[in-house]
Amino acid sequence: MQKAAQAYIQTQVNTVTQGDLVVMLFDGCIKFLRQAKEAMTAKDYARKGVLISKALDVIAELQSSLNLQKGGEVAENLSKLYLLCSTKLLMANMNMDQGIVDQVVNMLSGVRDAFAQINTPEFVPQAPASMQQARSSGPGLATAGMAAPSAGAPVHKAFAAYSQAKK
Repeated sequence: MQKAAQAYIQTQVNTVTQGDLVVMLFDGCIKFLRQAKEAMTAKDYARKGVLISKALDVIAELQSSLNLQKGGEVAENLSKLYLLCSTKLLMANMNMDQGIVDQVVNMLSGVRDAFAQINTPEFVPQAPASMQQARSSGPGLATAGMAAPSAGAPVHKAFAAYSQAKK
């Protein structure tokens, strides 16, 4: 059963657009953080640490997928936000502070919702021809300064993070 679930998740990750993958990464990260809060409440410190580490891995993948040259100010701001989230999560992990985890969840949820909105075909009803190619590989990503999660090992890291979130 476990192998079938893994195969399903891998197929799902391999067949979605870049924009969908980014939204899935946000979803996984937020899920890890909510589970980390539950672990804090249960005083399961080891599990809390593992879950926050997984969330940090997802944030690192999101950070590495930014295209700072093409993304301009949006990509720079996202980079700063990811750094802030990572710093806050390290503090939350060290201080067992659920309030800080909530702050990070709120920040990431806002960005996730924005990406989900620009990842819809309705976002740019009549995109210029130059945007059609960018939209085919991931709606809205070019305008948001995002590249696809990098090829090779990081994609596997993204897959690993997402598959863990689905469990």
